[in-house]
Amino acid sequence: MIIFVVGFFITAFFYVALVFLSAFTLVLCVEYFMLFHQKKGITSERIIADRFSNGDANEVTIKIQNNYGFSCDLLIIDELPFQLQERSFSISDSLSKYSKKSVQYDVNPKERGVYEYGAINIYVSTLTKFIRKKYTFSANQKVAVYPSFLNLRKYELFASRTALLPNGIKRTRKIGQSSEFEQIKEYVLGDDLRHVNWKATAKRQHIMVNHYQEEKAQNVYLLIDKGRTMKMPFNGMSLLDYAINASLMLANISIKKQDKAGLWTFDKKTDIFLKADNKTLQLRRIIESLYSITTDFKESNYEYILSESLKKIQKRSLLILFTNFETVDALKRQLPYLRALAKKHVVLTVIFENTLLDEIYSKKINSTKDIYIQTIASKFVHEKYLIMQELQLHGIKTIYTKPADLSINLLNKYLEIKQQEII
Repeated sequence: MIIFVVGFFITAFFYVALVFLSAFTLVLCVEYFMLFHQKKGITSERIIADRFSNGDANEVTIKIQNNYGFSCDLLIIDELPFQLQERSFSISDSLSKYSKKSVQYDVNPKERGVYEYGAINIYVSTLTKFIRKKYTFSANQKVAVYPSFLNLRKYELFASRTALLPNGIKRTRKIGQSSEFEQIKEYVLGDDLRHVNWKATAKRQHIMVNHYQEEKAQNVYLLIDKGRTMKMPFNGMSLLDYAINASLMLANISIKKQDKAGLWTFDKKTDIFLKADNKTLQLRRIIESLYSITTDFKESNYEYILSESLKKIQKRSLLILFTNFETVDALKRQLPYLRALAKKHVVLTVIFENTLLDEIYSKKINSTKDIYIQTIASKFVHEKYLIMQELQLHGIKTIYTKPADLSINLLNKYLEIKQQEII
């Protein structure tokens, strides 16, 4: 363009511009022929797992094959499910002649359900990059997003006695001993002298002690409140989804430790009830049940839960209640029923920390309005601590945790209760 402008004043430059234009047009024609003379110059397919894990990074692979006899530059636009809300997703790459390549990327779903992928669009260019040929591969695929299952193995390692413990996991001193007898063995340094078997000692002429093993096959019920307060979002996921992911993790750990895991979801009435069991298929039943749980914004009925528990749960059990009391008044309406449950069972209540309030409370004050906002925020934070104190005062165990730290804190508390043998 600049040469043409100069050529308007100097004739020689005009002819030079014509030569450059002709050469460029010829190159574009060659490039067009190279890209469009072959119908299937590029082939592609998408490889995804049968199911995705909610709240985790799930890998997606796009396999691409170049059938051209020259290298290409690629712009890959994969049509992602609408739930991911990615409107400008693209990948730039290159591919040498007659070669194959696999391109990977991760997706992090924030809600359960069925996700549907659309087509794969690949724009191919070479030489000048002024011409692109579009290839569209109809790769419509559906994938179900289940509660978080990718991290189950990681938490199994955390729960094992030989694993290195990360921040947040701590050992507790074992209180008392189990009454489940295992064997009589010779005394070794460190054995409890209270368990000396005097008859066996006199017979063998060596100090013999009774050896007890950890009591197993205890009932662990996961009670998930589906009320309106559990719909509150944090980092794109609802409190209900955090509770579901933690429930699946603990169900897996408790079954691995030969305890019996059960599930109870409720709002006004019981939605799902799975009797505690430690059979192989129990974890699969729990996963399938958790997949479809939603909230309908009703107020949960704890009186109904108390009356139903007398019928459904006869044996003393660990009841882990996932709920979210925001005020002391909300707790006091349900406290009589929780106290009644705690008389027969060990009740562990999960209370979620409102991290947004912490951010507001820690902000620098710049105006009178900020003072009012921080005062209100500090009131709600203080209410949470009063709720914890009220529960603990009545013998109800609590976990006060950030939603993102729920799984690790819940695992820690479960191991602590197991070691204290209070179930």
